[in-house]
Order: sequence, then C-alpha cells, then structure tokens
Amino acid sequence: MRKYLILTMLLFSLSLLTAGDYIIGTGTSNQNYVPFNGSYNYGWSRFFFTADELLAAGMTGTVEISKIGFQLVSNTLDNYITNDQRIYIREFYDENYPSSPQYINPSSLTAAFQGTISWTSPGWVFIQLTNPYTYTYNGGSPVANGIEILWENRDGSAQSPYPRFTYTSTDNYSAAYKYNNSSFPTNSGTRTKNRPNVWFISPATTVPNPAVNPIPANEAIGVEITTNLKWSSGGGDPDDYLVSLYTIDPLTYLMNNQITTSTTYTLPSLLEYSTTYYWRVIPRNSFGNAVACPTWSFTTMADPSIMSYPWTENFDGSEFPPTDDWLLRGGDLVDPIQLVGSSLWEQDDWLNISGTDKAARINIWDIVNGWLITPQFLFNEDSDYLYFDLAFLKCDQPPTGTPPTLTGIDDRFAVLISDGYSWSTANIMREWNNSGSPYVLNDISPWGERICIPLNGLTGHKRIAFFAGSTTSNADNDFMINNLYVGPLILDPPQVQITQIGDNLCLLSWNECSGATGYDIYTANSPEGSWELIASTTETQFELSAQESKKFFRVKAIAR
Repeated sequence: MRKYLILTMLLFSLSLLTAGDYIIGTGTSNQNYVPFNGSYNYGWSRFFFTADELLAAGMTGTVEISKIGFQLVSNTLDNYITNDQRIYIREFYDENYPSSPQYINPSSLTAAFQGTISWTSPGWVFIQLTNPYTYTYNGGSPVANGIEILWENRDGSAQSPYPRFTYTSTDNYSAAYKYNNSSFPTNSGTRTKNRPNVWFISPATTVPNPAVNPIPANEAIGVEITTNLKWSSGGGDPDDYLVSLYTIDPLTYLMNNQITTSTTYTLPSLLEYSTTYYWRVIPRNSFGNAVACPTWSFTTMADPSIMSYPWTENFDGSEFPPTDDWLLRGGDLVDPIQLVGSSLWEQDDWLNISGTDKAARINIWDIVNGWLITPQFLFNEDSDYLYFDLAFLKCDQPPTGTPPTLTGIDDRFAVLISDGYSWSTANIMREWNNSGSPYVLNDISPWGERICIPLNGLTGHKRIAFFAGSTTSNADNDFMINNLYVGPLILDPPQVQITQIGDNLCLLSWNECSGATGYDIYTANSPEGSWELIASTTETQFELSAQESKKFFRVKAIAR
C-alpha cells in the first residue's frame, strides 16, 4: 500500500511539470552592468522576478529551468569569452532591493552553473545550466514566491568591446550590482530598476520552432562578402541547427546541412561580389527537426575594387586617409598578426618642407606600430608594379637639417600584400631593417628615393599595406611615403647621344633601360614636335644619314 501511494505521488508530481519558453522583459534599451560588467575584472549582480511576472510568462505549476538566455544588442561581438562565470538561483519573496543591497553568500542558493560562456551579438545567448533549477509556484501562501539570481563574474580579466544587454525598467528596484578590478567584491552594491530581459527554458517536449531574426536580413542587399550567418532561436529548446547556403542558376551548395550548436555560422571562405545567396536554418532536438523553416536570401555588394590602371595617389588632398576605402590600423608585425582600429600614420609635408607637396608620415620614436592600408585592387595581369617615394628623416627635420637617428636597430619598415582580410609575415614583399635585411633601413635617403616592387604573379583581390614599427625607445624618426603608383612598368628614359661617324653618317646611342624589350625612334623639326616614328630596334644604337636641315630625335623605351 505504501509503495502504491509513493508511485501515485510520483506520477502526480510529474504531471505538474511543464515544458516551454518563458520570456520576461520586452524593453529595447541596453546596459552593460547586469548580469555582469565586461569592462571590469570581477563583479556580482543580483536580480529577481516576482511570482506575478513568472505566472504572466506562463510558469505555472512546476517548471524545470534548464537554460537561461540573455538578449544582446548589436555591438558586433563574436565569440566574446568570459571564464569562471557562476550562476546561483533561489526562491525570493521581496519586491524591492534596499538602498544598499548586500552581496549574499552563495551557499544559501542552488549552484546552477559554473564555467565559460561565449557571447555573440546581436540576439539571445543561452546558458545551459549544469544543475537545472526547479521552480514550483506556492499558490501565494503565505507569500508568493519569485526567483532571484546571483551572478558572479570571477574571470579576472576585462576586454572591450563588452556585452550590452537589453533591459526592461521595472517599477521597483529589481536588480543590483557591484564590480571591481583588483579582486572579487563582497561589499554592498548599487541598486537599479533596469533589469535584463531573460528567457527561461525548460526541457523540450516537442520539435523546436523555426529560427528567427536572420542576419543578413531576408532580401538584404549590399552585404559584405565577409559576412557570417546569424539567427535567433525561435523557441522550443533546439539542441543544434542544420545550416545550408547555396546559389541558383545553376544550383550550387556552399554548405549543405552543416551542423552547429551556435546561432552563428562562420563561412569557410569569402563570398563573391554581386551574388544572390539563399540560406536555411533547421533547428533540431531529440524530438526531431523543426518544420516549415523559411528560406532567406541576401545579395552581396558590388565589387568596390580598383580595376583601372595606372592608379596613383599623392596624398595632396584635404582628407587623410584620402578616401574611406583606406584603412588605418595598429598591430605588431608578428604572427599571428592581429590588427586593431588605430594608426599613427598622418598627412604631413613631404620631406618636412612646408608647401603644397604632401605625403603620408609616421613618427617612430618608442614602442609603436602603424599600418596604412590601400583600397582594394583587382589584378588580372601579372605585369603590374608598385612604385612609391620613400624617405627616412629625423623627426620634423628636412633633409638639410639634423640627420635621422641611426640607433633604431629594432625599427622596421615593410610593404605587405594580401587579400586584405588576413595578414601574416608571409605577405611581406619587401622589408627595410637594421638587423640583416638586404634593404638597410638606415640607408634610406632623407631626400627620398623611388621604390619599385614587382607584383608579378599576383591575381585577384589584393590590398597593399605599409607598416612601420619599433619595439624599443631608442630613436625619433619619420618615415614618409609619397606618389604611389600601381600599374604597368615605368621604363627609365633613355639618355641619348648623337655622334658623327662619317661624312654623311651619324650614330644615335643610348643606355640600356631595365625592363625594356625595344626602343622606338622619333624625329621632329622642332623640340615641340610633331614627332614622327622613323624606326624601331632592340639595340641601343641606330645609324642615320646626316640631314641638311636641323633635326631633333627622341628615343622611347618600350615593353611589349
């Protein structure tokens, strides 16, 4: 009889369990301090939900909370990692925090989670509780029971940008927080009415709902070719997702039912410009696949690359960098190269001589680095070249002033070429340094010298980067570049001489020009022309008959 009674009670208890999604909070404003503040090394927060709020969300009877979700705004976080995050839950009966809310000892709460959390925005991020919490509404007697969450951030480090959470402002003080950099705080905190929106999830009892909120948005245009696919759970506690991406005419799959547990999918390669893509996400759980999942589409941006050559830039304009297509970045020239959004490159007078001739300059004097990255090029031939003027001067000194300081053994100047989305030291086309390079940095002329770097064999989309950096405070010098040119080889002009070698015979001769495959010879009656082509040769001399009237000659190096 007793066993039968126990079994009956167990079945009755199970019958009270419900499964579903319970969202509390609809606000769209955002804050960064509850549940945690990513700009501080340590911190705690407390926030509660009243019984009325839980009931309004549908949490009646007994509900097992297996996941908790927080909604992030679009602050471009991608796999932002926080370590040693701890979540504790307990029943809570108050409806307001006091003016100096205290840190509470977690031993009086249920330890629901401890571990690492990855945050990606925008959208909901869900934490799978390692110890699910069961909430049972007490019917309001003697006092209605809500839920309180204690969150501890014990990461010990901070990074920026950090997560920002949507919140809903409540009538009473429903949240509190405290943060610190030196150690985990246990003193009283600050209360607030701005409580984060929360999504409580109980174990699934049916297939999940279709995914929602696709990024890129459905039918979006002008999408970057570096985009990743993002979406939000539509509810129903999915375990993972099947992701497909394809084009049509002809039907070509880039991915077909690739499995991911995240709501972000990083594409394995760059997309093509001016292309319409179609994609689909199918949420799954132990009950099966979601049904009626939509197919979304987006179209990538038109190719912004420079395609007409020769291309030139002299930095004489009123803006620096010259256009928004240029990039200014910081970062060491050490693998793995990680670029950040800052740079010390700026516009200045060429050779530090006041005037209208401007250049791009970076001052190297301490532990500094800077990248100046060109717009994107599309190379279709293997006969292009990069030319630029390069100068090395003492800070703010012209060539006739104080010479550059030559103690910067660690200083480097390099030119790199890559696809513009990832960089490595393997992309270095030429480097000047004082530690073994065949191009010696200290030998760069303060008067400037013309540099030519062949781009042979390069095809496709490329960017060119100019890097200058120092790892030690030992010199104070300026690097300058000017008069950039990308295009066909610029041949040296022949230096022509004319010599009489007979009574009626003269010899035109000239120096051999690097890269030339031949020479065209022109004549005219005056220096202003018009010029007439009279011969072509692969030699560096040409015989011609003496003329009764004065004649002028010009030799042009050619590369056919």
